[in-house]
Amino acid sequence: WRWSAQLGQQRLKSDDRLAYAFGCGAEGNFDRYCSDGTFDFYDFRSENERRTQTAGSLSLKGQARTGGLRHDLSFGLLTSRVRNRFQDQAFNYVGTGNVQGTAVVPADPALTDVNTNRDERSTELSFQDAIRWNDRLTTWVGLRHTRLDRDSIRTDGSRPTGYADGVTSPWLALSYTLRPGLLAYASWGRGVESQVVPNRSSQYANAGEALPAVLSRQWEAGFKGGADAFGWQVAYFDIARPVTNLDACNRLGLSPCAGAFDGKAVHRGIEASAQWSQGPWRLAGGVTAIDAKREGSLVEPAINGERPTNVPRQVLRAQVAYRVAAVPGLELQGRMSHEGRRNVLPDGSIELPSWTRFDAALRYETRLNGVATSWTLGVENLADRRYWKESPYQFGHVYLFPGAPRTLRLMMTAAL
Repeated sequence: WRWSAQLGQQRLKSDDRLAYAFGCGAEGNFDRYCSDGTFDFYDFRSENERRTQTAGSLSLKGQARTGGLRHDLSFGLLTSRVRNRFQDQAFNYVGTGNVQGTAVVPADPALTDVNTNRDERSTELSFQDAIRWNDRLTTWVGLRHTRLDRDSIRTDGSRPTGYADGVTSPWLALSYTLRPGLLAYASWGRGVESQVVPNRSSQYANAGEALPAVLSRQWEAGFKGGADAFGWQVAYFDIARPVTNLDACNRLGLSPCAGAFDGKAVHRGIEASAQWSQGPWRLAGGVTAIDAKREGSLVEPAINGERPTNVPRQVLRAQVAYRVAAVPGLELQGRMSHEGRRNVLPDGSIELPSWTRFDAALRYETRLNGVATSWTLGVENLADRRYWKESPYQFGHVYLFPGAPRTLRLMMTAAL
């Protein structure tokens, strides 16, 4: 048997300041810029933020036999505490900006909005048993119980809240060797999901409060196979995660809105990958096809059946590498990345197009004064293609992230 213990603490102090665009009051639209390219400019400030997180864990692992069966046992205890302390904050309108970036507006540091202090404590007890029935069949049984205690209070002393909850999440899996080089497996489990309502008292009736924890669900089944030079995997997955109404409250103009969970996002799909190596060559590739849908929304039933925002329809990755025999330690590398179309808006009326990017690199491994060292000179986005990489949707607003232009990188690593 073997046991281990860990203890750690992190302390952060930060000043959060941001000048940001937030809609077009002149045209009555608060989820987009004005038609002439101008927008409402806001000054956000949350200064002297202090966050402290303390965590400790204890684990015990060992083996036991019952009736000829081998059990690989694992017991765990994890406890953590989060203490967040804030001052009042600023959400102040300061003028009109424009897409050219030439507008100059005055600052307004007045702290006009209250903030929310939070304390969170959690204790997790876990157990896992890997049972080896024979040379072919192994099953896993796991159980985790999480105890949550959460409290919050506004920085002006108003609206104290608190709740305690216990959540138990199971996990099951099995693997079966069909023949040498071919394995079948399946797994099912639940996870704990939590969310904190944003600190916007003008929008949310329960601003800054932590929502009660709920369970997500995931199951997967697949095959793995291969020999020395070649390996492959293929799997079907089904993931269901709860979704809040926080974005819908902004999008539909619901105010005040009580933040809560509202339906779920279900992701189903197939992922496959393969790897091959022979002599100086290495090849690897993978593809994932995703069928994602929103289900069970009561606040906005029109989006049920639509794809969640920022989820690509398919993802492809491919890599090739070649070791140059004439120069020991030198390897040529190439990589291809492709992601399919994705919804920009929850109703699917706007989509980002798919994109494909090619990268290349030279990697050289050597020893400097006895230290293993590697140098990598790479070019990302060889074709210098302009594209939108992703489009997160948050609090009723779309954030478009452009792909980086052609980029040259030089990196050195050393194993000391």
